[in-house]
Amino acid sequence: MLSVPRESLTFRVLEPEHDGASITLRYEIADDAATVLASFAERVELPGEQASSYDEEAFGRALRLLALAASTSYYKACIPSTYDVAAGLTPHERAFTEQLLRSGLAEFAYRNDRPEALRPTITAPELPETATTDARAADPQRVLVAVGGGKDSIVTIESARRLADVTLFSVNEYAPIRLTADHAGLPLEVARRRLDPHLFELNDQGALNGHVPVTAINSLIGSLTAIRSGYDAVVFSNEASSSAGNLRWEGVDVNHQWSKGIEFEAMVKDFVDGPAMTYFSFLRPLTELAIMRRFAALRSYHPVFTSCNRAFHLDESKRRLWCGECPKCRFVHLCLAPFVGREALAAIFGGRDLFADPAQREGFLELLNAGGRLKPFECVGEPDECRVALTLISRHPDWQGHRFLDDPEVRGCLAEESTVARAFAFRDEHFLPERFEKAVREVL
Repeated sequence: MLSVPRESLTFRVLEPEHDGASITLRYEIADDAATVLASFAERVELPGEQASSYDEEAFGRALRLLALAASTSYYKACIPSTYDVAAGLTPHERAFTEQLLRSGLAEFAYRNDRPEALRPTITAPELPETATTDARAADPQRVLVAVGGGKDSIVTIESARRLADVTLFSVNEYAPIRLTADHAGLPLEVARRRLDPHLFELNDQGALNGHVPVTAINSLIGSLTAIRSGYDAVVFSNEASSSAGNLRWEGVDVNHQWSKGIEFEAMVKDFVDGPAMTYFSFLRPLTELAIMRRFAALRSYHPVFTSCNRAFHLDESKRRLWCGECPKCRFVHLCLAPFVGREALAAIFGGRDLFADPAQREGFLELLNAGGRLKPFECVGEPDECRVALTLISRHPDWQGHRFLDDPEVRGCLAEESTVARAFAFRDEHFLPERFEKAVREVL
């Protein structure tokens, strides 16, 4: 299959199957003669009990979107020139698919230098638009909060639990997620997602690989869980900073965090929101730096949280809370430093001071956008936030005289006072219900 030109290949999204809790997502890659060269079956198991009655139409809409979002993992293997949905698409679903492939795979296409991946020919019979309603669950009381073991979801948990009955949710389970749930003393519902092993075989044979919009997939699995089990909100912890991209390329904004951004949130709400359930991000009006400041006060969580991808390594023997060598470790180290002090920060990172490690200097300069360096392709904040953090560190008594601050290229990244003020401002672009908006304002 890998030797067949992409122009001769069609990627097929087949109708998803489910029996309530168990979902099967099926895909095929075929050639011009309609010979199936590869087939895939992804399995998703939803947690929790099924409510005695739930919105089956909303569940069906979310399931169709999940089949589209999860398709990116398989489509990217050889980027067929045709993307076919034989069961059809509504105009709204077609627009979602186009945006999903263009923005959700922009980083993958950029890093593989394959712009053709972003705009395949989409073939699908046109279906009538499904009826939707503008009604929303205005005052959620029973909410499903996504948790990843990091600072953002912890800040959300500690605010949301004062507003509603909170159950935590994750797709698959790792130690930081379980530690967070146990520390919070809240129940955790775990969905199981299993990619088809054949995809890994193709990768071993040289298939294209790279970033896919995982948060899009997890958001839809969370929405399906909430709809099926009768929650009236599914809440994520994506912040204002995630809407800012890394660069402009081939007419597309390349944003590692696109599926955490507000554009994606708005699209999904159009499909899954209804009078019984709403989907929103609790931290949308806040910058990463504002969240860091609040998290700094939640000291009991400091020994159990992580933002490092190494904690989720497929090889369990290679997992650890902090590697101290990646963009996410550097970002947390930089932006938490103004609020916890030098000793407390070292305790989080196993005694390490990343500012004192010459091997980390270039990575910090990338976060600071020093000399026009490119923002890392990771879930990190905007360069202005990092520059504000640096400015606050330069004023903190614990960090006076640190050689990192004497570096001329580092000092050249100090922020102006107006930029410092903007880093802690409430952003008006969000979808928060009234009581939740009030709670977010209190985070500031």
